[in-house]
Amino acid sequence: METGGRSLPRKGLLAKQTQADNKQTLSERPCDQRDGTVIDNPIRGRFNAWFFQALDGYMHRKYCGIKSRLLEQPPATVVELGSGAGANLRYLPRGIRLIAIEPNVRMHSSLRRRAAERGIELDLRGLRGEELDIPSESVDFVFSSLVLCSVERPEQVIAEVRRILKPGGRFACVEHVVAPEGSATYAIQRSIRRPWKWLFEGCELCRDTGATLRSSGFSRVDVQSLVLPTIFVPIRHQIAAMCVN
Repeated sequence: METGGRSLPRKGLLAKQTQADNKQTLSERPCDQRDGTVIDNPIRGRFNAWFFQALDGYMHRKYCGIKSRLLEQPPATVVELGSGAGANLRYLPRGIRLIAIEPNVRMHSSLRRRAAERGIELDLRGLRGEELDIPSESVDFVFSSLVLCSVERPEQVIAEVRRILKPGGRFACVEHVVAPEGSATYAIQRSIRRPWKWLFEGCELCRDTGATLRSSGFSRVDVQSLVLPTIFVPIRHQIAAMCVN
């Protein structure tokens, strides 16, 4: 996939994953209100569920190359933070087990339907990323896409990712980030950050997620900056990262 005139490398950042099977029985929590764990805003919850499903094809065209490489040859069990309505299921092989962390209950029905259609064993968790009910050092691979921009405490989410990953386990993510200071995009981000955050349920336009990842204690962090050619100007500046625990 071409991103801002540059192609992503096949190695280093996009190292292949080894096969592993981390079976863990996790019961599904009830998700019927916003109680600090789940999100069920009657207006924004429905809007965001509709919005991201409506843009599914467009987002796939923009992200298919990088997501396919980050998720190349995943282990038998994958944890995804912010699974949404299931947009990333198309990049996973049939028969894989997905522990899906998704606090917006308005996304759950579509996520279940898509998982069933694609033959994915879904373990759906109505949780926020700051507190994962997954045992420590129990999984090999965690993935997120446009999620660390929206969580209240990204440092805590990353700490939880490190906790549940086995030594040598990997965390892959794609995130939009703050544009260079003084640029036109940076000015746009600053001017609309508050209404954007309200509409998209906490999404911050001005986070330096790359710096957060580098300071989180991973043994290795590979971050590639890119400019995504998208109509959504405030999120054109993005990163793709692969972190080793």
